[in-house]
Amino acid sequence: MKYKIGDKVKFLNEVGGGIIQKIISPTMVSVANQDGFDLPVLISEIIFAESDNPTEKVFNQNFELSADQQPKVAENEEGSRSIKLQRFSSLHKNAFGIYLGYIPHDQVWLLKDAVDLYLFNYTDFEVVYNLTMEEENGTFSGIDYGSIDPFSKVHITTIERNELEMNLKGYAQTLFFKEIGSQIRLPLHAPFQVKMQRFLEKESYTPTNFSAERGIFIYLGKSFSPDTAQQDLLKKDSQLLEKQQVKIAQIVSEDSFIAPYKTDRFTAEVDLHIESIVNDHSKMDKGEILETQKNLFLRCLESGMAEKLQKIIFIHGVGNGSLKNEIAQTLKQYPNIHYFDASMRKYGCGATEVLIK
Repeated sequence: MKYKIGDKVKFLNEVGGGIIQKIISPTMVSVANQDGFDLPVLISEIIFAESDNPTEKVFNQNFELSADQQPKVAENEEGSRSIKLQRFSSLHKNAFGIYLGYIPHDQVWLLKDAVDLYLFNYTDFEVVYNLTMEEENGTFSGIDYGSIDPFSKVHITTIERNELEMNLKGYAQTLFFKEIGSQIRLPLHAPFQVKMQRFLEKESYTPTNFSAERGIFIYLGKSFSPDTAQQDLLKKDSQLLEKQQVKIAQIVSEDSFIAPYKTDRFTAEVDLHIESIVNDHSKMDKGEILETQKNLFLRCLESGMAEKLQKIIFIHGVGNGSLKNEIAQTLKQYPNIHYFDASMRKYGCGATEVLIK
């Protein structure tokens, strides 16, 4: 169910309701109740207070807020997850940039209770981000992605204390966007790792210029303009990419040789029996037949690799083994290829299966 700022909702587990002020995360919103308090509430614990459904209309409730409580959202910000930062006086003079922040729910007893994970954009750029955590087994888990307005933050997730160790190592990747700028900005790829011991020491929880709450803040970096060497490299990359695109366009525009043999998007099956290649081979000697079969094999192999097929079955039959041996000798020259006898149940003893990395 999709909620947006300004929707009237009622609470499922307690009396009352209010109006949605902010979209904190995909699972949580901030609701202003009739007493003037902004309450963070899970989406699973609210329902619409007003419904157009005739059977539900009888349960409609009206929650009125004073003028200063009404949600103030610009038209183009409706539904945005970004929460504007404010300036706070702090002994710590934080540099402009991107920060990861672990903020305890309980700001008095900092060493207990759950922790909110935020990504802070303390810059004047709009930021597109991707946040990934590294698992103990070396795999990676995508946590969140989206965009953050300038000088804003987004709530990533809420972490229970017993789950903290699983959310302390990963990578943040960002792109910096501005409608009008003098130079292009380099993207940020920032690995991070927080020691669990820091969460057990009260001194680790510090204030900042941009957050009212104390927390553990990780500076990830900021935007940079490319230097001369990087600009040259970007230019070379652009030129190389343009050449590759032209080459790919030329390849795509030509008829694919392997196309008639494809059984699906990534697989082909090629019959190398001479009667499947030429209409009349009665006047061909053994050498000519073998050469014709080898030529078809090579053209299909090269075409399949160019089109990034994953598997090609070559049906060569049993015969005296000459063609099978020629195929094996050729395939040995390709380091990115594995080959073996194809399924005996389907092809008998006369086919080779080729897997292309």
